[in-house]
Amino acid sequence: MKIIKFLLIAALGLSLAGCVSAQTDKRRTNKNGKPKNTKPMNEKPKAEPTGENVKIIAEDVYESLETPFIFVARSAETYAQLQKFVALKLPPATEIDFAKSAVVAAFAGTKNTGGYSVSVKKTADKITIGLIEPPKDAITTDALTTPFAVSLVSIEAEETLPVEVSENWKNPMQAFKVVSGEFESSGGFAGRLKKFNAEGTIGVLSFGDYATLFFNLSGKGADASGMRLTETASGAMKNGTIDLARLDAGSFSENPKPPLKVSGMLSNDKISLTFEPLPATVADGFQTGGKLEAVKIKR
Repeated sequence: MKIIKFLLIAALGLSLAGCVSAQTDKRRTNKNGKPKNTKPMNEKPKAEPTGENVKIIAEDVYESLETPFIFVARSAETYAQLQKFVALKLPPATEIDFAKSAVVAAFAGTKNTGGYSVSVKKTADKITIGLIEPPKDAITTDALTTPFAVSLVSIEAEETLPVEVSENWKNPMQAFKVVSGEFESSGGFAGRLKKFNAEGTIGVLSFGDYATLFFNLSGKGADASGMRLTETASGAMKNGTIDLARLDAGSFSENPKPPLKVSGMLSNDKISLTFEPLPATVADGFQTGGKLEAVKIKR
């Protein structure tokens, strides 16, 4: 009798254990029978995907730059300037092939809380830079932050690099309208020469001894129809003197072409620039040069 009672109690215990196990498994699965994805409360949010043509090489939420700024480096010389004012250690220039890549650094400026980050994406014809804000119901750190991201962007040497930015960077940007622009393009086996005028706008973002210029220029006149120079370049600016080591000439020059060196002056209401071709690397290639003046657009 004792043996039968023991066996009944054991069977009842196994049945209860099976029910508990089934209920536990049920709680761990959703209505489709698949395991639920649980996320720890303290998991750090991941950066927004940038695509295969953009690779983040440095990012943080604390940087010395307190104002929105963009810096583009398409040569080792310009990249060395970026390394001087970024507190975070960047990869050495020897690890970057500037014939196939550019470095784009985006600094968002000071934000009142945490939760902000920078987005850098590449489409077929431009780079887009945006500010990602924390959700309204997000719990963020109650401290000043200065988010930034430094990205490696795939681009061929003779491609232009137009950059489009969100309002976070447009608001502090100075805008200038071209009032006079004279360019000259020459080269080829026949030694063709073309002179044309230019029109358009130039945006300027500056920080300390550095500046980034956003060119949106086009050829003026019937002979210059379809010619465009839409490019972004960064460099040194001291006491109003601008020096950009590399600017792609766009369709202001036929291929093959060397990039341009740009120098000039920036004042409160005017910008004057000279464009000179760098030494050519291809015989019987093309090159262009010129000068322009632009006045500040009043808001």
